[in-house]
Amino acid sequence: MGAPRLHAPHGGLDPEAAAHAGVTPGGGPLEAPQGGDAPPAAEPALRADAPPLGERGDAEGRGDAEGCGDAEGRGVADAGQTEARLAAQLARAERERERTAVELRALFRAIPDLCLRLDAEARIVDCNEPRLSELRVAPEALLGKRMTEVLPGELGEQMERAIQEAREGGGVVALEHALAAAGGERHVEARVVPFLDADALVLLRDITERRRTEEVLRQREERSRESQKMEALGRLAGGIAHDFNNMLMVMLGYGELLLRRLGPDSALRRDALQITKAGERAAALTRQLLAMSRRKALQREVLDINAVVLDMQTMLQRLIGENIDLRTNVGQDLGSIKVDKSQLEQVLLNLVVNARDAMPRGGKLVVETSLGEPGASPTAKSFAPAELDEDAAPVAGGPPYVVLSVSDSGHGMDQDTLSHLFEPFFTTKARGKGTGLGLATVYGIVSQSGGLIEVESEVGRGATFRVYLPRVEDRAEAAPPRARPSPAGGDETVLVVEDDDAVRKLIVEVLERRGYGVISAANAEEALDVLAHEGVDAMDLLLTDLVMPGMNGRELAERALAMHPRARVLYMSGYAEDVLAGAERDGELTLLQKPFTPDALAQRVRDLLDR
Repeated sequence: MGAPRLHAPHGGLDPEAAAHAGVTPGGGPLEAPQGGDAPPAAEPALRADAPPLGERGDAEGRGDAEGCGDAEGRGVADAGQTEARLAAQLARAERERERTAVELRALFRAIPDLCLRLDAEARIVDCNEPRLSELRVAPEALLGKRMTEVLPGELGEQMERAIQEAREGGGVVALEHALAAAGGERHVEARVVPFLDADALVLLRDITERRRTEEVLRQREERSRESQKMEALGRLAGGIAHDFNNMLMVMLGYGELLLRRLGPDSALRRDALQITKAGERAAALTRQLLAMSRRKALQREVLDINAVVLDMQTMLQRLIGENIDLRTNVGQDLGSIKVDKSQLEQVLLNLVVNARDAMPRGGKLVVETSLGEPGASPTAKSFAPAELDEDAAPVAGGPPYVVLSVSDSGHGMDQDTLSHLFEPFFTTKARGKGTGLGLATVYGIVSQSGGLIEVESEVGRGATFRVYLPRVEDRAEAAPPRARPSPAGGDETVLVVEDDDAVRKLIVEVLERRGYGVISAANAEEALDVLAHEGVDAMDLLLTDLVMPGMNGRELAERALAMHPRARVLYMSGYAEDVLAGAERDGELTLLQKPFTPDALAQRVRDLLDR
């Protein structure tokens, strides 16, 4: 509020009044004297409505007194409210701290790994709980101890070094360790993490199941790669064998015909015999290649494995020599298996020869048959194809496999040898002592028969091969032995379809010499044209190659039988192809495996026509 104006008489302000008013006579403000106090302000002029001075002073005094009292009351009230708010905040903070502590503790205990907190001296000051099966102790029993005192074996020492490394490096240190346990080897994964100033956190996890799963996946990938490798090799061997078997068949066929024309005293007979023997060895090598690559045509039949083993016992003893003790133990009530008998004999023969070569100074050889399942021995290495034959699936209930075991007391094998054991052309024998196809052939036959192999061996402690073959519900029936006379001929009509000219001419000559009426064709289309347009009244037998350019033998047989329903069909093949795999499921396929001799051809034709 500004200073009150004083109304002066005309002519200006009275100097004394102006001084009391704080202005100059001209109306400007007074200047304070240099170095002195300012003059006191003039009392304002009284208004007409202002109360008396006494009354006004009392009112102002009472107002000042009342204002001071209110302020003190408000101050006390505000202080009380502040203290209450602080107390509430502290209570909330305490409750929040307790809740956070409970949550952190629950979180610590909920960690699926074994979690240990270590102090600066690497002693355990806290843990969630001992989750590893090897640490079945109360958590409080771990407190104050070092890692070497609570972890078994070398794991504790490794953890001490990892803790030191983590503290020095300031980063996470991970390690993995295998522990020997009652149920088999256990794998533990550990991580050490620096924590706060000098503390550390240790996380331990049992990764046994993960390692087992990874091992299963690794084995599957390995089997898949092996299967792809064998498939590629099989295609190569199959293509070669198809042409090679045709050439061998011509050599063996005409060699046998030549031997018949030569008298027993002929000087040329010995040369002809050498030719046929060389052809037979070449044919055996081809069969090994086909079996190894799972391309051999199998003639499966329901068999009793004990009968096969006992029939071969005498031959096996002569094969291994007198310095090896051969023992044969056959199980009881094993049921039946469905395999190619000649191929099963090849498997047993190859395994026995392999065992014999592992015991150059003699030893003990045991051949056993039993029922069982793979995987029973944790130290055995399994070899199984990537895909098993659906038709060879084991029956449900009871041990699903019939097991053929061959054990020796030889020098055994290391792990590197085991990993390459069934690879084609792999051998540990000296140069010229082995082809490396024996065990590869075993693997191919067993895989193609729907089985698998386990091998258990240590250096200096011998080896055991276990062949698992699916057990089937059918029962093997022993065929009565009968003498087989020399193949007879006949007067039936045979249609021969073969794309190889030399093989076709040989077959026609063999059949015509035995009195058959023979019609020949170079392919399926030509054969159908002969049946349709050349007036063939009756066809008793269709003898056709399975794998031919264009239409294959199975397709030809279907169309030929539509015209001659009563005819029989005899297939020829040098190797197993997809067309043959499909035909095997029909159960009516009759196959003549190339290369075959003239007598084998005549006998199979006669048997089929007389069936």
